[in-house]
Amino acid sequence: MVSFYRLSAWVLVLLGVAGLAHAQPKSQILPPARDTRAVDSLRRVLAQHPRDTNGTKALVTLMFNFQYNDTAQAGSYGRQAARLATALGDRKRLARVSYNLAILAAQGGHNEESVRLHLLSGREFAALGNSLWVGHNYANAAKRRIGQGRFAEAMRLSLRGLRLRQAAHDTPSVADSYGTIGQIYLEQQNLPAAQTAYEQSLRGWQLARVPPYVVHCLNHLAIIHRDAGHFARARAYVAEGLAVVRAQPDTTANDGLLLTLAVLEQYQGHWAASLPLLRRVEAAYNRRPAGTLTPGARADLYSILGESLVQTGQAAAAAPYLTQALALARAARDRQEEADALEGLADLAAARADYRAAFAYRRDMGLVRDTLRLAATTRTVAELQTQYETERKDAQNRVQAAQLRTQQQVIRRRSVQLWAGLAIAALAAGVGYLLLSRRHLRREVEFAAEREALQQRRATAVLEAEEAERRRIGADLHDGVGQLLSVVKLNVHALGEELAPRLSPDEQRRFGDALGLVDESVGEVRDISHNLLPNALIKRGLARAVREFLDKVQQPGRLRIHLETLGLDDTRLASNTESTLYRVVQEAVQNIVKHARASEINLQLIRHAHELTLLVEDDGAGFDPAALGEGAGLGLRNMASRVAYLGGVLDVDSRPGRGTTVTATVPLPG
Repeated sequence: MVSFYRLSAWVLVLLGVAGLAHAQPKSQILPPARDTRAVDSLRRVLAQHPRDTNGTKALVTLMFNFQYNDTAQAGSYGRQAARLATALGDRKRLARVSYNLAILAAQGGHNEESVRLHLLSGREFAALGNSLWVGHNYANAAKRRIGQGRFAEAMRLSLRGLRLRQAAHDTPSVADSYGTIGQIYLEQQNLPAAQTAYEQSLRGWQLARVPPYVVHCLNHLAIIHRDAGHFARARAYVAEGLAVVRAQPDTTANDGLLLTLAVLEQYQGHWAASLPLLRRVEAAYNRRPAGTLTPGARADLYSILGESLVQTGQAAAAAPYLTQALALARAARDRQEEADALEGLADLAAARADYRAAFAYRRDMGLVRDTLRLAATTRTVAELQTQYETERKDAQNRVQAAQLRTQQQVIRRRSVQLWAGLAIAALAAGVGYLLLSRRHLRREVEFAAEREALQQRRATAVLEAEEAERRRIGADLHDGVGQLLSVVKLNVHALGEELAPRLSPDEQRRFGDALGLVDESVGEVRDISHNLLPNALIKRGLARAVREFLDKVQQPGRLRIHLETLGLDDTRLASNTESTLYRVVQEAVQNIVKHARASEINLQLIRHAHELTLLVEDDGAGFDPAALGEGAGLGLRNMASRVAYLGGVLDVDSRPGRGTTVTATVPLPG
């Protein structure tokens, strides 16, 4: 009985702390089977000891036995154990049974109840001095918050759990915490941070020698590099994962890797190459026992498979997959998968020239995505409110503590001054003068540091808010106005085909002009949204984004632009560094185009070991920087403030008739 209890507890930790897969299935650690003889023995013990500690122990172990094959019975035993442990004051059993009830609540989709029970279990384990299990509870509560989209709270809980697990030197659980942190960053599309966290998690699982979680991390690293446009590295991670699977056969892990590889082929436009991989995953899904695969996972596969069939000209074969994907997503209330299925059906209808149906699917897809954006906004507001309340309470506590410390310091200082005055009055006066002078000087230094920090935070907040607003407006233009204009274009085109036989040549010409204007509007909206939210900057980095921007600005025969980049083609900088430098380049080049009357621009981006240098030089009219008034030079001030936000320095060298050279030097982390 004891060996089964310990084995069950270890399996519960692994299953409870397992990270959620990012839209793909992952391998599972198999739970222990029910021990029938042990169950009979435990029931006899419970009948003999219904109201003492032995009865509590029997109830907890019975719960373990039924945890994976009869959750209703397990929950019944667990609730009985919790009531008896509470009545007896048995904190050890209450802590353990609360943890297991939390896992059961999560399996039933009751995330809020699961978080409540994990925090209760954590408090009990803290009272027992077991910090490792406190960390396990924080880690699992964080996963439930991820499932609710409450990422700020999930991160706070994850970091608490990570610190406790690190203090206990428990390698598997530390690896799990880094995996959870990576998932939070991945959900928020912070790919560099997600990559760093999953690399930490991978090293931990490799040290612990747990192949299923090694494959899980390799798969997520492949997804991150795929989404970042690093296709070769993504393939390498998939290949490494497949090698681990071959050494330790695990079909579910193999399915996830194959699905990642299939989507990678789609990203590169290899639609035909993705089909055999997707067929293998489909066959594997069909072999799984009923109930082991969620409707959302099947909807995801069918949407991806249907899209590949549409793109390879197999519309008839794609239709049932996309239709089934939509039905499964709606049954599971998975709005993201529903939007993906509607988009695939819209593409299918367009391929069949059924523009009326394409319009209807696009309209429904827009409504679903609007609902998702509204839900995300609501969650963000709730998180900000919670964060505000927490920070307000912390600030009040800090103020009260500071007041208490100040009072204590005043009392001690007055006592010292009194005794010193009684001893030697002159010496006391001199010491008092020195103390007051030192205090005054220290206050001046502190005030100066606070002013400088406040100015830096203000500049940082303004630039971050500006960048966030650019991204929001770009996304709204692309997903809102852009989608609506695309639908209008499809509708006008379909209407033109219906009316063509009845229109005169002049009417057909005017109709064609109208359609051309709509098409031009679609392109304009796309260009504006890409300028606000450059796709190349997000996926391929600063050098590629700047190159694409300069290609659009260059005017053959009138304005030549030369770009030189060193040390940036195969690496990425921090996202805030890339976006800030991209805006500086935009501002500098647009100033030249508007005001300099230049015929040539030379631009250099050079990465050194610990800093990056940006140089923009033109042969235009030039100007006197010292002669600019307070109302002029707004663009230069914007560039200087952006560079200062990164801790860098901006230098402008210009004279009338001799062109302008702008140099920015930005430090990079070592």
